[in-house]
Amino acid sequence: MTYWTTDITIVRIDDTDLGLTITAATAHVGKVVQCYLAGELACWQSTCDGQVQFLLPQAGPNDPILLLAVEAGDERTDYFQDAFAGAARCGNRLTVTLRRDLLDGKAPTDKWRIFRGDAGASQADILIHESPIFPAGQGATGWGFAWGDGGWGLSGSGAPGWGATWGWTWGFGIDYLRFVSDPLERGLYPIRVEIVDAHGNVSPAFEAIAGVDGYAAPAADLAVASYDPTTDTLVLSMTPSKDI
Repeated sequence: MTYWTTDITIVRIDDTDLGLTITAATAHVGKVVQCYLAGELACWQSTCDGQVQFLLPQAGPNDPILLLAVEAGDERTDYFQDAFAGAARCGNRLTVTLRRDLLDGKAPTDKWRIFRGDAGASQADILIHESPIFPAGQGATGWGFAWGDGGWGLSGSGAPGWGATWGWTWGFGIDYLRFVSDPLERGLYPIRVEIVDAHGNVSPAFEAIAGVDGYAAPAADLAVASYDPTTDTLVLSMTPSKDI
């Protein structure tokens, strides 16, 4: 069996009237990406220009979503138990969203950085994401660049929702940066988000505590402890779930 769990990143999650839409980027050209919802093989799609997109109308708010790349022709094979042995103890992912209209005046070379801590920790000291706030310069110079004081030059004029808010934020509308983490165990995670420029200057940080919930980890090591044929009594043993 051949499959890959790496080089697949969920870049966007949209909650629409039709259901949850998952967009992911992948380096596995020519492969098929499977989507597992709450441990079940829900759907699959061939990659196109390094991306796949799934519509999950049946997704619940606490359902873990895991993606797996497989060879074409193996898309109907369920690899969940082999590929995601630890998935039963994983809950939801963290989603960090940043409105670009809050970044008015930032430069194309500026980056946003996201840190998190371990579950239950007090400090967010693990760097989990760093990328330009205007990827490849997108939105860094927009329509209306020369108007007024030039604030529209950073207005992300191609944003979906362009013009949704009138005034100094016009041009951003509902343009967002979004990051979705890998699956995490249940718990409370400290989060810190900051902007850093090309000279290393760091903005005041936004900090919060994010709760990750999900299904309880299943019991393990289920086995037959004993059987009494005279009373037809079967006794099972197991390691209880740590979450119950």
